[in-house]
Amino acid sequence: MLLVESRAADAALAAFGACLPPRAAGEEVVFLAHGYADVPLGRRYDCCFPADDEGAVTWVTVTVVAVTQQFGRPFDGIPHGWRTLALLRFEPEVPAVVRALPRASVWCEHPVTLLVGDRDAWAARRREYGGFGHVLRRWTEHRRTDAGRLARQAGVPEAWVRGVLCGGPPMDVLLRRLAPVLGLRTPDVFALAGRSSPYDPPPSGARAGAWVPELVRHAVALPPEGLGELRRFAAGLHPVHPEAADAPGEPDHDAADGPGPLLMRLARTRNLGPAATAKTLAVLTGRHWSAATYHALARGGREVTDDLLADFAAVFGVPAADLAVLVGAGPCAAPPPAPAVDGAAELIHDVRALTADQLRRAVSFARSLRERS
Repeated sequence: MLLVESRAADAALAAFGACLPPRAAGEEVVFLAHGYADVPLGRRYDCCFPADDEGAVTWVTVTVVAVTQQFGRPFDGIPHGWRTLALLRFEPEVPAVVRALPRASVWCEHPVTLLVGDRDAWAARRREYGGFGHVLRRWTEHRRTDAGRLARQAGVPEAWVRGVLCGGPPMDVLLRRLAPVLGLRTPDVFALAGRSSPYDPPPSGARAGAWVPELVRHAVALPPEGLGELRRFAAGLHPVHPEAADAPGEPDHDAADGPGPLLMRLARTRNLGPAATAKTLAVLTGRHWSAATYHALARGGREVTDDLLADFAAVFGVPAADLAVLVGAGPCAAPPPAPAVDGAAELIHDVRALTADQLRRAVSFARSLRERS
């Protein structure tokens, strides 16, 4: 696959393109982010598409006619070192996506914005490329923003964001900086990227999670000041060393992908397996789904309905429309609003690293608060 930065301006052709043959109709000289040996003459490709949207593919035959690196010039006379200018032939014509490329006089003046490949490579990328790059792409489309603005909001170099949008792995620091921009907590962003956050204590596991529905049941019956007191009590129960916490076990959804598995991955950062999720959502929203429903979601075997999405949004403390975008559930009709319980989502996150014994103590404290209120 060819990584195209830009079209060559006249100044670039005058400086570096002397060895290239004259351009014919349907041909274009471009800057490639490749070494000379990586671009075989005569190689034919089937399509081209924007680096941040392989869905916008243009089917066109692309042939490598000639390449040059001007080895006759001193190394220090070539900006950014020796790279590759390529003369490409497009049949039946140069597509609009190529004509829209910026013109540049040197390499690295623009990031890689266009990919040229064959049908199999495009299909594999379309099928397998996903992960956090897709999350960011959906978010930028949803918020009508771009990589530059997103980078400024997160306080990171734009190249970091563009790299992820083009399929590269995100750095840990980027994921952490993006959390407030996406309206998520740091462990959630790492969960969407298929990782555990190195900045936060891990969730304690299934035994601890079994206490969460009972804690929430008491919490939602408390007045605001009582819920605040409960949260302060829970904050004083410092998480123990990970080795002393409950083992979380092997989830059945980490290898799966799609909206359902992503939702259950986010639930797991709160110690909520399928059974605990079913009970907690029933307490918060009044809608009862079986644990089997959430097992099926975790495996990608059940559709994420509007009601389910609204229920998860209540547990995560995220607007349902934003959550749909982040997990790729697609556009959803506005679901019936789940009963709002201010502070419940925050409490669930507060206790994610507490052990089963610590959560049992928190439940006892919540019960006593409820009896006094």
